[in-house]
This record gives sequence, structure tokens and C-alpha cells, in this order.
Amino acid sequence: MDDQAVRLNRIETKLDKLAEAMTMIARVDEKLVAGSARVDRLEYRLDEYEGDLDNVKSIVGYNQQSVKIAERFVWILISAIVGMVAYGFKI
Repeated sequence: MDDQAVRLNRIETKLDKLAEAMTMIARVDEKLVAGSARVDRLEYRLDEYEGDLDNVKSIVGYNQQSVKIAERFVWILISAIVGMVAYGFKI
């Protein structure tokens, strides 16, 4: 009978260790699921920022073209004014 008690005690110890291991596995699994959800959320936000960046790039390109045209017009206007002043002093 003593051998059976020792044997049952070893089995109970092993079952306790097994239960602890299962608990740790469940915790790790929860952490992995939470980490995966966080990564998914960050990927979604990154995709949104990428779309916003593309929109800003197109707006900047349009504004750059507009500024280029306006700058040329201003320089032509300044050149015309300087030319008119120089012509006025010539007479």
C-alpha cells in the first residue's frame, strides 16, 4: 500500500506540473494574440498614413508647379518694369 501512495503522489505532482505548464502556455498564447492584434492595428494606421502621404505629395507637386509659374510671372514683370525705367531714362 505504501508503494501505491508514493506512486499516486508522483502522479499528482506530475499533474500539478502539467497544469502549471498549461497555464503558462495559455498566458503565452494570450500575449501572442494581443501582440498580433497590436501589429494589425499598427499596419492599418501605417497604411492610412501612407495614403495621406501620397495625397500630400500630389498637393505639393501641384503647389510647386503653381509657385514656379507665379515666380516666372513676377520675374517677367520685374524685367518689364526695369526695362521701362531704363527706356524712360534714355529719352
